[in-house]
Amino acid sequence: MTSIPITDILTIIFVLVDDWYQAEGHKYLQGKAGRKPEFKDSEVMTLMLAQDFIPYPSETQYITSVRDKGLQLR
Repeated sequence: MTSIPITDILTIIFVLVDDWYQAEGHKYLQGKAGRKPEFKDSEVMTLMLAQDFIPYPSETQYITSVRDKGLQLR
């Protein structure tokens, strides 16, 4: 059996989440107070959902892996 690369998993999840967000999700997150975010809502949702599909024992290891893939998380 072949595994799917993490970058492919992130891309697939992002496309699904962003399509949903553009059609429906923006209604639920309107009027957020505060400064302009550095990430789009659909990007944050993608990372949250992907954590369930990528088998890392801790959040710290997951974040380290995502950073190693080229994403800049703070």
